Amino acid sequence: MLNNIKIGQTISLTYAERKLAQFVAKNRNGNNRHFNVTNLKISSSDAATVDLEGMCGEIAFCKLFNVYPDLDTDRMPPHPFHDCVIGNGLRIDVKTTKYENGKLLVDSRKGKEKTDSVDFYALMIGVFPGPYSFRGFIARHLLIQPHKLGLLCGYKSYMAEQSELTDNIF
Repeated sequence: MLNNIKIGQTISLTYAERKLAQFVAKNRNGNNRHFNVTNLKISSSDAATVDLEGMCGEIAFCKLFNVYPDLDTDRMPPHPFHDCVIGNGLRIDVKTTKYENGKLLVDSRKGKEKTDSVDFYALMIGVFPGPYSFRGFIARHLLIQPHKLGLLCGYKSYMAEQSELTDNIF
């Protein structure tokens, strides 16, 4: 099943999945602020919008790859740095952007110790309520490199163009 998913494939969220995304995003945002977790958003949008779009992207990705998303809203930090596990234990951190030609971005403030718990990054594109489009994967070791650092919204970020992403990681 996993090998049949190709770059550009789209997925729509049901009404219930959109409501679930809203609930999880709102509660995670509140919980993170309560525990003073640093907000690592790389966007000019407000934190609530970024959290909602990110959660929608995660749910859409998980639906596409037939895995269950992490929906925990009550755990204390530290949080896992991957969003789901696919295949034979590959840990995926799903990134979402609203920009059709957007880049896959990972904030450099996460640090190497935090990115070691991720095997691949995936990019989803969409705007609530969707649909969302899968744009591919990049391996952590290919992205977390000094030459991949750039500046966006005032923060250093590891960046990958969509042309660098692949749909074949197995």
